[in-house]
Amino acid sequence: MDQQRKQLYTELLVTRSQQTDKQAFELLVEMWQQPLWGYAIRYLEQDAEAWDAVQETWTAVIQGLTKLESPSQFVPWMFRILTNKCIDRLRKRKKQESLLKQAVPPEHPPANNDNQELKAALLQLTDEQQTLITMRFGQGMETGQIAQIFGITDTTVRTRLHRTLNRLREILENKQ
Repeated sequence: MDQQRKQLYTELLVTRSQQTDKQAFELLVEMWQQPLWGYAIRYLEQDAEAWDAVQETWTAVIQGLTKLESPSQFVPWMFRILTNKCIDRLRKRKKQESLLKQAVPPEHPPANNDNQELKAALLQLTDEQQTLITMRFGQGMETGQIAQIFGITDTTVRTRLHRTLNRLREILENKQ
């Protein structure tokens, strides 16, 4: 199904779901479950957490669907919800890891390889910067799609991505 047809079909299903058509909502879930899952797993890197974030997203979609004024905004709205759920989970994970580090000192320092250095550098970025990197390079989203999700202009996304990549480069160069 090409993008335009998928968008129109999604809008139709959203409209029918807003009118409490359960079958339409099931088709909506069937259509978008895999893209949501793919995004969440790239973002969170843990199956259980990704699954939980997707389920929380669907719960929020059910609760807010009738308030959505424009069915054409469903996909960006849904991904914005998922992004916020992922950010919440990452914050919680960071807090738990911090508490764990305080309680139990590591026995062996982690191995120094490029992948771990990159992951460590990514963790030094803000949540928004991590989200941009995940959406653009992990999920392969275009800047226009990211702009819709965040409710900002395409130019703003490009500027923020540029600054984020420069910041990431600085972090990695300072480690060498």
